Amino acid sequence: MDELILIAILIGGYYAGKKIFGNSKAAGWIGVGLAILVLAGLFASSLFLIEVVLFIIFTSLIIRWTRNYFAVSKEIRAWRRAKYPETSPYKISSDLTEAIYESDDAEPDIPYNRVSAFNDNNDILTENDGVIPIYYDAKPADNEMAFREFGILITTKGVLYKKQVEDPETKDSKAKSYIAETTVLPFSNAYKVTFDEENDVLTVYYADRHTKQLSECGNGKLLYDAFSTAINNGWTRNVDRVLKKTWAAQKESLKDIDKVIKKAEKSAKIQEANRLNTKSAILSSSHINTLNQQFKTQQLNARFGASQGHGVAAEQANWVSDYFKGLNPSAEGHTNIKSGADRIRQISGEMIQTKYYASARSGVNNFIKKGYVNSNGKPMTLEVPKDQYKEAIGIMQQKIDQGKVPNETNPSNAYKYVKKGALTYRQSKVATLSIFDRDSTIKIQGKEVKVPFAEKLVVSAGTDFLTGAAAAAPMSVVNFVWIYANNRWQGVDRTTATKNAMIGFAKPMLIGGLMYTVASQFAGSELAMKTAAKFGIEKASRDVIAKRTMGALTVVVAVGPDAVNCLVGKISFQQLVKNTAVTGAGMAVGGALGTAIPVPVVGTLAGSMLGGFVAKKVLDHFSEDDSVIMARIAKQEFIEVVMFMPLTKEEFNDIAQTVFDPKEAPKLFKLMFQNGGRDREGIEKSRKYIDETLENLVVSKFKARESFDDEIIEAVRDEFGNFEMAAN
Repeated sequence: MDELILIAILIGGYYAGKKIFGNSKAAGWIGVGLAILVLAGLFASSLFLIEVVLFIIFTSLIIRWTRNYFAVSKEIRAWRRAKYPETSPYKISSDLTEAIYESDDAEPDIPYNRVSAFNDNNDILTENDGVIPIYYDAKPADNEMAFREFGILITTKGVLYKKQVEDPETKDSKAKSYIAETTVLPFSNAYKVTFDEENDVLTVYYADRHTKQLSECGNGKLLYDAFSTAINNGWTRNVDRVLKKTWAAQKESLKDIDKVIKKAEKSAKIQEANRLNTKSAILSSSHINTLNQQFKTQQLNARFGASQGHGVAAEQANWVSDYFKGLNPSAEGHTNIKSGADRIRQISGEMIQTKYYASARSGVNNFIKKGYVNSNGKPMTLEVPKDQYKEAIGIMQQKIDQGKVPNETNPSNAYKYVKKGALTYRQSKVATLSIFDRDSTIKIQGKEVKVPFAEKLVVSAGTDFLTGAAAAAPMSVVNFVWIYANNRWQGVDRTTATKNAMIGFAKPMLIGGLMYTVASQFAGSELAMKTAAKFGIEKASRDVIAKRTMGALTVVVAVGPDAVNCLVGKISFQQLVKNTAVTGAGMAVGGALGTAIPVPVVGTLAGSMLGGFVAKKVLDHFSEDDSVIMARIAKQEFIEVVMFMPLTKEEFNDIAQTVFDPKEAPKLFKLMFQNGGRDREGIEKSRKYIDETLENLVVSKFKARESFDDEIIEAVRDEFGNFEMAAN
């Protein structure tokens, strides 16, 4: 019987050893050895028995700790040595989303503003380093009015859990208060996770041999799935390295985008200065006065109101032709000096008399009869219609041969005294017609000939346009020099500075030509005379009407484009008022300095620019430009949207250059404003517009690749959805 008891004790020791020290034969034999020691102690003194028991307990603890330590070490080594596919914040974002949500329909928009408040400066949600929110389930407590939420936030960096607990300081007080107990479970270094579903306890094991538990959170299974996915994908091992690498790349990208934005901002300032300079040149009193002076110099009243107006029109057209040939002509016809020249080429001193008669013979005969001669006694140059030139030379030869040409005896020299005009006789007649009148006719060889609108547009309006452009040329030249010099001082390269200066040169001529054309053509029309009569100005001269029209056009040019932009929603009313004030200040100061500085054109232009610049600086303190507000939003959303995307440096820079291109950015900002505004609601709409624009640019880059991962594209799409700022 004693033998059976002994065998039972030894067998019990064997299985107890396996239970305590691990399921192995060695553990079982350790249990047998300990059982023998216990039996031996039964026959010894009680003190010896106590020593034996303590020794067994201590040895058991050492063995168990050693066993657990090496078992954990084995698990950690296996986790560290495992081969995982290369991943990224965007890939793990997609994997976590798939593991957490049962279906695509179940994925809610994450309220980013609430998430940021919930995070409350914890490390689980940071900006610009690939940390992306995946899941958010939190709400305020029912028993307090504090503006805080309790629940769970999961990001690509880990889990943040907050629950409401009673404040220990008010435990015995009738007025209870509560605090938030925060638990942070980072993904980094987590190698194992367990979940006790019965007790709702989640345990996360970290490679530094510490553990974290979360109990009774209500979402233990969901968190278990999230951690399991992160561990199995190698994310918990690589998260720090990947995020560090991502952040380093993004910091470099931030430097790049900062350079692009600063370059765009500098370019925008230069372009704004160029625009103000050019607008000042166009609207300066010197420029407008020069245009107005041309109405008298080019004999507007005689051109549209006299029977011989076609001759005056020819003088104007030929003056313009000489001007753009660089011959520096002066118009003299308006002086009405007897037997004087209609035009003098200042470079050569050549004196020209323009004769546009119905026939070449009539023109030559009148020229000889009136005795148009130079100071040397020889004839001036006779200018005839283009279509009468050859015949006029033949007739001049005859006159020389007949001895009727003073101080000239050689008929072969006839070509020296006859010049081909810029217009034909018919065109000179057409040049007396206004494009504002319908059913215009001219008389050619006693017959009424109908003139189509297109011919009037080319000949009559075209002559006026070139006249206005010629009158604006001095201001354009000064503006060219001013813009070029200013651009170079601002560090703009020579090619760009020249291009900007050329635009500054062309615009005053273009707009000056258009303004002169509209004013001249309207004043020359029967419509203008009838309109003047209706207002009781029956005897108003055409040049007076032209000057008043020019005044109205000045207002249109000064305010019109901004007014149109305001009406269609591209700029705000505040911006319209601001721009108008800046323009008005420039015109006022320009007129004052133009009078004070005795340098033609330069003084007025300098004053206009100075006045506009100072006015804008002052007004900037009271109201930001629409473009400044939109640019700030675009920069914020660019960082928010584009910085999180797995783009190459080239793709990133290309998007940055597209959005902040100095030429295209102003157009984009106007579209942003047009789709939103500058009040609170409008700014959110503008923000949404630029977000969609940026999203489309990012997706287009992925689609443009020769091969791309549909899964990554889908993850990108998901992230665009996740970052929608919900209002609730």
